[in-house]
Amino acid sequence: MGRWIKIDGHDIRSLNLRHFRECIGVVSQEPVLFGTTIRNNIRYGQEDVTDEEIEKATKEANAYDFIMDLPEKFNTLVGERGAQMSGGQKQRIAIARALVRNPKILLLDEATSALDTESEAVVQAALEKASRGRTTIVIAHRLSTIQTADEIMTIVGGTVAERGTHAELMEKKGLYYSLATAQSIKKAEYSEESAETVPIKNHEETPPSNSLISEKASIKHIPQKVSEEEVKPEEEHLPQVSLLKLFRLNKSEWPLIAIGTLAAIINGACSPVFAVIFGKIVTIFEIKNVSTSYKEQIQHEANILSIIFAGIGVVSFLTYFFQGFLYGRSGEILTMRLRHMAFKAMLRQDISWFDDKKNSTGALTTRLATEAAQVQMAVGSRLGVIAQNISTMGLSIIISFIYGWEMTLLILVIAPVLTVTGMLEVSALTGFANRDKKEMQRAGKVAIEAVENIRTVASLTRERAFEKMYEENMQKPYRNAQKKAQIYGSCYAFSQAFLYFTYAAGFRFGAYLITAGRMTPEGVFVVFTAIAYGAVAVGETLTFVPDYAKAKSGAAHLFALFERTPAIDSYSEEGDKPDTFSGRLEFHEVTFIYPTRPDVPILQDLSLTIERGQTVAFVGSSGCGKSTSVQLLQRFYDPLKGQVLFDSTDVKHLNVQWLRSQIGIVSQEPVLFDCSIAENIAYGDNNRTVPMDEIIAAAKAANIHIFIEELPEKYNTRVGDKGTQLSGGQKQRIAIARALIRQPKMLLLDEATSALDNESEKVVQQALDQARKGRTCIVIAHRLSTIQNADIIVVINNGKIIESGTHHQLMAKQKAYFNLVNAQTLL
Repeated sequence: MGRWIKIDGHDIRSLNLRHFRECIGVVSQEPVLFGTTIRNNIRYGQEDVTDEEIEKATKEANAYDFIMDLPEKFNTLVGERGAQMSGGQKQRIAIARALVRNPKILLLDEATSALDTESEAVVQAALEKASRGRTTIVIAHRLSTIQTADEIMTIVGGTVAERGTHAELMEKKGLYYSLATAQSIKKAEYSEESAETVPIKNHEETPPSNSLISEKASIKHIPQKVSEEEVKPEEEHLPQVSLLKLFRLNKSEWPLIAIGTLAAIINGACSPVFAVIFGKIVTIFEIKNVSTSYKEQIQHEANILSIIFAGIGVVSFLTYFFQGFLYGRSGEILTMRLRHMAFKAMLRQDISWFDDKKNSTGALTTRLATEAAQVQMAVGSRLGVIAQNISTMGLSIIISFIYGWEMTLLILVIAPVLTVTGMLEVSALTGFANRDKKEMQRAGKVAIEAVENIRTVASLTRERAFEKMYEENMQKPYRNAQKKAQIYGSCYAFSQAFLYFTYAAGFRFGAYLITAGRMTPEGVFVVFTAIAYGAVAVGETLTFVPDYAKAKSGAAHLFALFERTPAIDSYSEEGDKPDTFSGRLEFHEVTFIYPTRPDVPILQDLSLTIERGQTVAFVGSSGCGKSTSVQLLQRFYDPLKGQVLFDSTDVKHLNVQWLRSQIGIVSQEPVLFDCSIAENIAYGDNNRTVPMDEIIAAAKAANIHIFIEELPEKYNTRVGDKGTQLSGGQKQRIAIARALIRQPKMLLLDEATSALDNESEKVVQQALDQARKGRTCIVIAHRLSTIQNADIIVVINNGKIIESGTHHQLMAKQKAYFNLVNAQTLL
């Protein structure tokens, strides 16, 4: 019996792929938005959609109101991967993108699992509205979101274990019932005595409202709309970079450069010497008489000059070899050094630098790949050719003056014309090089964005749109190259043609000097041959002008990066490094705004004291400041006002590396590196070589050791790019082990289980409970069932603490936290 998936009775393998995918709308757990405007992101769902249809889709997705609150409305840039939007806003834009194509099938893959309670309620309402009249398939871990489904299936080991409605499955008291029960939040009778709130320093108690946070307040640091053609500040103030400045970076290779330069000078001298020998060998064939002695003299002189020619060939072979080898070696070493310095400088920058849209992943990787290679063009093997050409030109002029100074002067009068032509080339091509760099970075950004998010691009059937976008970004460099070719071709053609004009004038003047008895035929041949080689050297040097222009532009951008000192320098050795850190934390009247969005306050006079060993949970809607608080603790940013204190010491006075070494973090989407499990765990402490027994101990503490031992290669198993070979729960536990290996005094858990299924969450939660024993722990959670045992639960709204206490105390108060719990209660 065959196996198939059928749509309306048709095997999907028989359907046209693009047509089939255009009938499907997908909203995933982590929706991918592209680095453009909200309007263009929605338009990716359907290319020919009108503005009215876009507005209709956003209204159906409950996104219209918050979009209209933005300064640029539908023209607001969402940032790379939608990073400038909150989770709920991204989801609703993704829903609008799916709805705008009016799909027959709607696939909802964990569309609300990573959202806070209030955002989930809004998004869930939008999803239910979007599902009407469409075949809808929902994958869900939060079972409260699928109670109204027509049919619910529980899957075990790839097969359907149970199916039915919510009520039917609850009556069976099977697997679905146990999953639903595991997600329910404990409720109890609360006495007035239990309602005493744990004191939190200097915060105002505000009454709960139906909405914990307004849509406008939940907007993250969204930058104002910026024109693509806007001049970047760093590009306006690029440092002047001379060859000497580049050579300083190459100083350890100066012996190689010195020997290579000597070889180039000798090599350059071969051509003028050849000119002299050539002039002599031409003139010895003049017929003066036919005597036997004269023939023997011609033969003798020809033999000697031929031997000299052979000697010049041997010298040229050796000097070319040493010139190419030594300059090539020093140039490649410099390229490697520049790339290393550029990468190190990028890692040194503070997080706000990466928030800037011009420092996107695509732009930075393009710069890293191209700029160092461009610099090598100026100081690599071609610099040896330039040294060779200077030697050729210099010796040619000297020899020419010796053999015929009058003819030489005539030719040199014309030389400034060639110089001016070369200067015009440099100035024109430098401008083109700067423009090309910006356009290539944009093209690189499009390419990386499309490849990294290929699943989203394929599901939207927008492959051709990105292909067209990439081609459009390549069109400007192409047109610039055409203009450059015209200017370069004109200047080069003029300089080369002018050489022949010089020959015409020189030969005519040489004939006059011979008839006047002021030059010999040998002298005329020597001067012309020497000048010819000098002219070739000038022409060859001018062909390097475009490369020099690119190298100068690349060096300026690199040195601008090298010389930028970040406000928070992670490589700095400055700051205190206390011998001990107890784990006591304090936020003292902290106010913060993101540098890229100075008109949107994130934290407002937030004050909170966390004692040593306490577990404190932050809850609240997306964009209220929970993750921002954690980033301030890691000193990714500094507060605009107020202080963040570690054991009563302002974090600004502490060494950044020491500060971060005291912190272990497990995030919602942990990043694993494409190496072995053991290496990933050892990355947690790079200050030493972590022994294997410590790695195993950390894995046991993270509840992952047994799983690793069952793998064929055990701890040497590679996890794949970003940990793709592992499940979500396995990645989380390896991330926990990585955090524990450094023995941190403080543990930050940022939505560490929100994206996991029930079984994985249970295992990971056990590992987290074990990991936080004896440590100060800060938990950001949307699943409130995971924080019921926290010492303090802090409810944040609009960057302010509105409520705090234990789970029992806050439930007894029946305010904001109580409402959140009720919204998540399944039974």
